[in-house]
Amino acid sequence: MFALIGSEMIYLALGSNLGNRFENLRTAIAQLSEFFDCRKSSLVIETDAILPSDASNDWNRPYLNMIICGNSTLDPFSLLECIKNIEKQMGRDPNASSWSPRIIDIDIIDYNNEVVDTEQLSVPHKEIKNRDFLQYLLESVAYKIPKNIKCDTNRYGALNYFVLSPKLVGVVNVTPDSFSDGGKYFYQDAAVIRITDLYNEGACIIELGAQSTRPGYEEISPSEEIARLSEILERTKNIDCLGIDSYFDSVIEYAIKTHNIRWINDIKSQLSADTIKLIADNNAKLVVMLQGMDVAWLENRARYLQNLGIKKENILLDPGIGFAKSRRENIEIIKNISRIKSMGYNVLFAHSRKSFISGFSNTVAADRDIETIAVSNFAVQKKMDYLRVHNIRDHMKFFVASGALE
Repeated sequence: MFALIGSEMIYLALGSNLGNRFENLRTAIAQLSEFFDCRKSSLVIETDAILPSDASNDWNRPYLNMIICGNSTLDPFSLLECIKNIEKQMGRDPNASSWSPRIIDIDIIDYNNEVVDTEQLSVPHKEIKNRDFLQYLLESVAYKIPKNIKCDTNRYGALNYFVLSPKLVGVVNVTPDSFSDGGKYFYQDAAVIRITDLYNEGACIIELGAQSTRPGYEEISPSEEIARLSEILERTKNIDCLGIDSYFDSVIEYAIKTHNIRWINDIKSQLSADTIKLIADNNAKLVVMLQGMDVAWLENRARYLQNLGIKKENILLDPGIGFAKSRRENIEIIKNISRIKSMGYNVLFAHSRKSFISGFSNTVAADRDIETIAVSNFAVQKKMDYLRVHNIRDHMKFFVASGALE
């Protein structure tokens, strides 16, 4: 992270403290990419909002902050105009108070070492000297803070540290017999608390599973599955990144129509064409899992889903680690995961705490988080798009530490 990346560089600061803050940052970066070539990004740090003494209590929402740096062919004022358009498109009210919460805030901090001082734009940004957290983030991407600015990067006061990549999918099993946690979140109160924790820890999706799929499981009916989910979904409707793990048409229809669920994990690939079209019509993502070891089948299934209307970017391929595979087959799939990645779809790597780990560890499922993180690191090196894990907090800590040393 601290390697010098060149003297001429554009530095942008991004912040969000309203709505799904992590997704807001990802969306902003994706939209910026149309005219901004990002070369480097900082960690994401959470800080308290800076507010005037008479601010409304509702404005006291922690910010996520980060820096990205890169290049653009746009001049500073054209760049500013494009940035303001992104803020507006994402829902920021241009007439709101500068102290009020915001979905996204994008500032030009420096533009190729140029000095601009107008009413419309000032670079280097004048608030560098007043924002310790901004100084810290700039230093972390090798920005040379002007000598006339008093700098103390030890006083930035981060509440938490995060990364936006890899994308972490949190797992909450609302079953009494989960292999990984023994039914710890079967009861509604425990499940709601867990969902809230995962959301705050940076999960991009929180996947609820009401049907156990552990070896030897007894299948419950769709109506019972819905009964396990309904109250939990109702109590967490303010969290906009929930998904479900289900292979029943009626459960998926309920989740989409009643709670606008936009992430479906189908482990059996037996959904009706009508259900698949419903998923497509609602622009939801669908995870399709490899059955057995026939990788070609997985690619054919993905094409079938596209033919029924699901966008390619909404199809996720799951190599099916742990499902009807021996330890040797699981390791083989993991070692050759690049074959699945080469198909051109997003890949969900769902390996957390699974039984193949027992081939190199004596720990029980609930205690396999360290081993899981080691496999996660391997998956990231293989360019996996999503990691489906039980322990978001420790994964985030690991990848933050890794990112700080890049």
